[in-house]
Amino acid sequence: MNEYLTLIVPLFDRHELTHRVLYSLNEQKCEFKIIVADGSFQKWNQKEEEYKNLDIDYFYDGSDVNIQKFMEKMGRASKRIETPLCMIFDNDDIIDLSGIRNGIKFMSNNPEYSCYQNDVRTLDVYPELNLRESLYQNNSVEDESPAERLDDVIRNFNSFNYAIFRSSYIKSFFSMLDILDNDDFQFFQKSWAYTSAILGKCKRLQNESYYYFIPGDSTIQDGKIHKFSRWADTRYWAKSCPRIISTISNLYEHLYGSDEKIRERFARSFMDEIIKRANYDYPEDFDNYIKAICDLSLNYDEKAKEAVSGFFIDRDTFEYSCDEKANHEEFLKCLST
Repeated sequence: MNEYLTLIVPLFDRHELTHRVLYSLNEQKCEFKIIVADGSFQKWNQKEEEYKNLDIDYFYDGSDVNIQKFMEKMGRASKRIETPLCMIFDNDDIIDLSGIRNGIKFMSNNPEYSCYQNDVRTLDVYPELNLRESLYQNNSVEDESPAERLDDVIRNFNSFNYAIFRSSYIKSFFSMLDILDNDDFQFFQKSWAYTSAILGKCKRLQNESYYYFIPGDSTIQDGKIHKFSRWADTRYWAKSCPRIISTISNLYEHLYGSDEKIRERFARSFMDEIIKRANYDYPEDFDNYIKAICDLSLNYDEKAKEAVSGFFIDRDTFEYSCDEKANHEEFLKCLST
């Protein structure tokens, strides 16, 4: 098995789709260990003879009844990683390992980057294969200053869900969320992106076959997952708003030393994006509004300091040689056969 990357696939039922992605990886003769983190109501019944080319590490610890249970599951999965890099992918999507290998090469040559992602496309499979435009169009986050990178990732947010990460970052991140007892989907999504930018540069390309998002029904339909534009309208907001300001500010200071302005700087950028995306009116005195939120966030500092205390920047150095052609046309041909 490959010693550089681990793949993690979280399950929440829909096991016919689990078979589809694992069949694809088996056909590609996937050399990476695959951690199957099952949070289904009905456990996945693995048939080993179907995936002879795969090294699967499966575990089940009850169903994901809420986001916090999902976080705990992912934290447990991250502790099983033994490689310097990891990638999380959904069981209803498809990945091209040629593009993934090129990502490993990039990360081996660029230790200042926290993550790598290439083209993420929507792929319609019925009634015929049809490839749409890239889902994530924003540029890489590559400023030398972590504060500038944080500003950039707030203004130009794209999900980092399908990136290749340094494993130490993923382990630290889910350990942090476990301490915070997080049950808020957007807190998870946003803090993941903000943390990635603080920890290092984030490469985002759109030039080769890498990851295919296949539309379908969401795994959770009962309101646990909410859109960023409606975040402030949810029951989570009163706690999540000051808590994310506290968490991100304390993480920054933990890694780079005290910066008395980072809390206000982050809060201002964060609230500016919230107001714009939700089409809210700005408060009459925005400066005092930000000051009040920052003051409120101080109440969450004790827990935040505990949560971020385990974070460290571990830029593992390793050599990985790869120069593969990864294009959409060739990969789609393989899918259609």
